[in-house]
Amino acid sequence: MLFLYFRIGDEGFAMAIDRIVEVVPLTELKKVRGAPDAVAGSFEYRGRFVPVIDLCALELGRSARRRLSTRIIVMRHPQDDTVLLGLIAEKTTEMLRLDPAEFAPFAPGPHGLVQRVELEDLLPAALLAAIRGQPVTSQ
Repeated sequence: MLFLYFRIGDEGFAMAIDRIVEVVPLTELKKVRGAPDAVAGSFEYRGRFVPVIDLCALELGRSARRRLSTRIIVMRHPQDDTVLLGLIAEKTTEMLRLDPAEFAPFAPGPHGLVQRVELEDLLPAALLAAIRGQPVTSQ
């Protein structure tokens, strides 16, 4: 199975690519007034405004480092395939081909141990619900 490798701080993670639409370079984000605190902003992606969550800010209390390997992972929402959201993650440059059975809960990765995660493991349910209710089409 194919996984996207990324880091949150010093920890390595792998996410199955089934809901990932595209991985894009980090870009300037527009602030979203009234959005939950974890939403770093939004950007226009193929005619849609996509809310973006900074995983380092959510997990570590600091923004992701602005490097070439820091990317936005554009994904389909787990409860609604028509809703897109973005995740800012560091060192998002590698794909891993692993058997899901290798995770117990960690598997060997390119830079140490890797933990398999799903979107629901990374984001609180209330945040996922709030994102689902936000408009994602251009205005």
